[in-house]
Amino acid sequence: MTNHGKTLLMIAFEFPPSNGASVPRIESFYRYLKQWGWKVVVLTASSKAYQRIDNSYQDGKEDLVYRAMALDVPRHLSIKGKYLSSMEMPDRWGLTWIPCALVKGKKLLKQYKPDIIWSSSPIPSTHYIAQKLSSEGNIPWVADYRDPFHYMNGSAGKRLDKQHKKIDSQTLKQASTLTFATQQVRDLYCKEYGDLVSEKSMVIENGFDESNFKKLAELPAMESPFSTDKFSLYYSGVLYPHGRDPKPIFSALALLQREGKINEDNFELIFQGAGDGQDFHHTLNELGIVNLVKFIPPVPFINALSNMMQCSALLLIQDERFNKQIPGKLYEYLRTQKPLLVKSPTGSATQTLAANHAGVVSCYSEAESKVALLAIIEQQSAEIKRNLDGHSRENKARQLHNALIALV
Repeated sequence: MTNHGKTLLMIAFEFPPSNGASVPRIESFYRYLKQWGWKVVVLTASSKAYQRIDNSYQDGKEDLVYRAMALDVPRHLSIKGKYLSSMEMPDRWGLTWIPCALVKGKKLLKQYKPDIIWSSSPIPSTHYIAQKLSSEGNIPWVADYRDPFHYMNGSAGKRLDKQHKKIDSQTLKQASTLTFATQQVRDLYCKEYGDLVSEKSMVIENGFDESNFKKLAELPAMESPFSTDKFSLYYSGVLYPHGRDPKPIFSALALLQREGKINEDNFELIFQGAGDGQDFHHTLNELGIVNLVKFIPPVPFINALSNMMQCSALLLIQDERFNKQIPGKLYEYLRTQKPLLVKSPTGSATQTLAANHAGVVSCYSEAESKVALLAIIEQQSAEIKRNLDGHSRENKARQLHNALIALV
């Protein structure tokens, strides 16, 4: 499967060493396309733009990775914590990342003469940069939507919504092909924009990367944060009040503790990468479950994967606000063949996909969470065999490869 030496300019704000949620999608496309004969030139942000960094990462000697300065307005451009909200246009990095990436991007067009451009949101400025460079060089462009732009299922505020809508509609018009990470997001766009989207779009879902599991198996065993004598429920990633709210789970734990079903000697819930837990301290105190729940600092991806493989069961939280989205992490969770507790509304994209597989228990309300927690604890030594052939990152990269070849 080769592409006869074609060149792809990949424009992505998130790229290693960023530890952000969109990195595995972007990085796996990068790696597989290179393997299949593409010359891939990456235009990304300077690493200081990222809030979370994997310090073990280094660009390889063969990598053609170019980083344009991108400063985060609240972190780098505020004075005593204050800044003008108009500086966050069209997002927190755009003020510096757009002009710097355009200057660098124009040089890359001259230097490498790419046959095709690929860009991945989540931040609006990335598609804006791709649109300008695609016009400049009259180059076919594939725009990748991991998530819908904010205004499509909520609001970022009037001024930003207006600007995002403008960037979005220019992207939809000008891109040769649109790819969406879920069928539900594609449907949302087809409903809003009709033929403009339906005639040139496809779904390329996220997936898990088998090579990471192979790499993990070859490494010496890593230390784990779990107690050997407890049922360890593990959550890897961020939490936020509207969208990933663990409170129904906390209330359910308090009920189970009161009923004598669990206690601090036989159960622990560990959050990793979700902050220090200060925001939840009051709730945990009130419920009397401080000793059941721990918050620990984030670790590089491979260490988190090792923890996923060593816990008793995994927890995923994806609330109503994200009903049309599926976090990339779900595929890794499924691939571990561990019991999985999914807190997401029945019928959401996440719950629907997860429920197709063995060893998955779903819940949303406090009452459902209680029943689900008991069910997952009872499953703990069950042998789970999920068939996940369709969900590998290599498969997804092949879909992208074929779409690029069709355009070139």
